[in-house]
Amino acid sequence: MTKFLNSIICTLILWSATAALVNAKPTAKDNSITSEQIWVDRWQQNITNTFNLQAQAIDQWFIDAPTQLSKAGASGKIRLGWEPRSRDFGEFDTRFKIKFALPSLTNKVDLLLSDDDDSTQDNTVKASREIENRQQSTTLALRFYSPRFDNVTYRVGLGRRDQVFARATYRDLYIIDNKTNLLYDAQLHYYNRDHLGAEIGASILFEHDGQKLDKFNHRWYYSDKRNEFKWHIEAQRYYRLDLQSTLVYTFYMQGLTVPNNHTEQVYLSAKLRSNPLRKWLFFEVEPFVLWLDKEDFEPSYGLALRFEAFYGKGHMYQF
Repeated sequence: MTKFLNSIICTLILWSATAALVNAKPTAKDNSITSEQIWVDRWQQNITNTFNLQAQAIDQWFIDAPTQLSKAGASGKIRLGWEPRSRDFGEFDTRFKIKFALPSLTNKVDLLLSDDDDSTQDNTVKASREIENRQQSTTLALRFYSPRFDNVTYRVGLGRRDQVFARATYRDLYIIDNKTNLLYDAQLHYYNRDHLGAEIGASILFEHDGQKLDKFNHRWYYSDKRNEFKWHIEAQRYYRLDLQSTLVYTFYMQGLTVPNNHTEQVYLSAKLRSNPLRKWLFFEVEPFVLWLDKEDFEPSYGLALRFEAFYGKGHMYQF
């Protein structure tokens, strides 16, 4: 079922991207696309228009007056990568996230579509993420914003190997001083087969100056079904090289408490992320070393090559 859902979603995205590419020729009626724009700009604009139309079509279901115009919109990203490493040179990674904002519902509601659970590490390579056994975790969910508490959201939907789930999330920011911030969140969720679960995490961000930032993250996961705790720690240093380029050093470690407290993986990388051509188009080069418990912690050396395209209002969004 998950593979079928994945194929349907990927077909939808590829159809939208292909349609945007085919229709990338500007017309006199389209004032948002000028003749001076090259094909990649027209592709990005057309894929934005395509998903916006889909969001408005869904939003129309909830409009009381048939003639009322929908203000719904979509935003998201598409990411393609090749992540060869020793012992596995054919590792390709395709990721996507789509958010449909549906303002016509009584309370603010978003329809979210993603290839993974949002708590999965977004920055690590595919081989590292698969340790969490969520490689089949396509998520389709409605996100509701609490009318009473600004920091609380709720989700109901389908995800994590075709399970129906419900989740409540509290997320907040505490400003320690003008250079140090604390981000923290807590989640409580229920999946129909995995049963109850909880997550809690915190990140400290320390800005040395305008060019350098340190981030320290610690997160715990609890599974009621397996009666186990999963944890990870992460340390990152960001160097702003110029207005378009950032260098990110990452140390990541993840482990379990069952059958005993042990480490499942260790990950080191240095990533260059840059958008020299467009604000919405990013390129990444990331040499890395990965140690996996299932591979007896023999070091695996790799190089990830990716590009990531954002679309929608503001391009950069909080999923």
